[in-house]
Amino acid sequence: MYKINDYICGYAVKDYAEQSLDCPIELDCSLGVNPAPLPALVVERLRGLCADGGYLVKSYPHDEALHEALSVWCSAHGINGIDKSFFALGNGSLELLYAVNILTLTRRSKVLGYGPQFTAYIDHVNCMGALYDYYALPPEDNFRFNADDYISKMNTSFNLFALENPNNPTGQIIALSDIRKIALRARELNTILLVDEAYGDYMEFSNSALRLVNEFSNIIVTKSFSKGFGMAGLRLGYAVNSDVHGVLPQLKKLVCPFNGGALGRALAIAALESTSSGASLAALLDTENVIAGKQAVLAALHGLKAACTSERTPILTLYYPGENAAFDLQKFLAYKVGLQTVGCSTYDGLSARAVRLMLPAPRHLAEKLLPMLAAVQADLPGIF
Repeated sequence: MYKINDYICGYAVKDYAEQSLDCPIELDCSLGVNPAPLPALVVERLRGLCADGGYLVKSYPHDEALHEALSVWCSAHGINGIDKSFFALGNGSLELLYAVNILTLTRRSKVLGYGPQFTAYIDHVNCMGALYDYYALPPEDNFRFNADDYISKMNTSFNLFALENPNNPTGQIIALSDIRKIALRARELNTILLVDEAYGDYMEFSNSALRLVNEFSNIIVTKSFSKGFGMAGLRLGYAVNSDVHGVLPQLKKLVCPFNGGALGRALAIAALESTSSGASLAALLDTENVIAGKQAVLAALHGLKAACTSERTPILTLYYPGENAAFDLQKFLAYKVGLQTVGCSTYDGLSARAVRLMLPAPRHLAEKLLPMLAAVQADLPGIF
């Protein structure tokens, strides 16, 4: 073998991006893609980006127009004091999660997360040769996050504390008051707290950790244009931190130069301009249909169960509560009714008996998803 990092060669990835089943799929509820149409301004801006001989595509992106637009957008939604200098852009928020790992972790150092948690992030921790430890969401409390239990595991042995809010795969939301308690403890331990808000636009703005960045220089918040904004193909995200003379300059050393491509930046600005009001953002997120759809799915469960979740988020974890330990829910859903989900066998604290389900477009909910759930629940082994 050539000279390759042994931590990488010996590691089996947890990430679900390459999951596939060799069976016909009738409805895909796997990846976190917003099915709502893009705002008209984004589509209009896209049509105009080929002007001037393709100058935008030919040029390296290096201006701060998106940073300024993000600052204005935060203020429009009641989060004041977020200066344009607080932002770092990434090729998707995942690049920034990786950069935070490189910033804080070294060989055999430790990060404290909670399980289940986004698997690609955990893969990067382990491939660096660092150690991922986690607070396990308690099955006996339906996988509900408990801030005091998480805080009880925090100590000086950790180089980083990492949270998701909302959680992937359960879709539950941690109260900002709990995030603040954890941030206080992290500051006492002189340690960075990473808050991944990839699905954060689905929360009320009053619950975003962006409200804490001016108070806590040890908080780094990462956000994405892939989920709520529905622009996953652009691969654009951003990190926010108020320590512009300490933490943030070091973080910026670790991201690719000229990242967050020019097309993505231009369309992201259009998306921000299109959602400057709470009503316009709710329209893009299709909040009313997300809540109604989540309620309908939860009400339809009588054999399968759902882990603790929020009605505002479009993802949830379904799990099989029967006695068959070898039961594979992802395969059962796919082969039984053609429903594609993300299997949770590689999520810490879960198993193949659980799946992550993304709400489909509203037109598919009543026509396809609910009948599919009824059909599989009528035939679950060991339940009835």
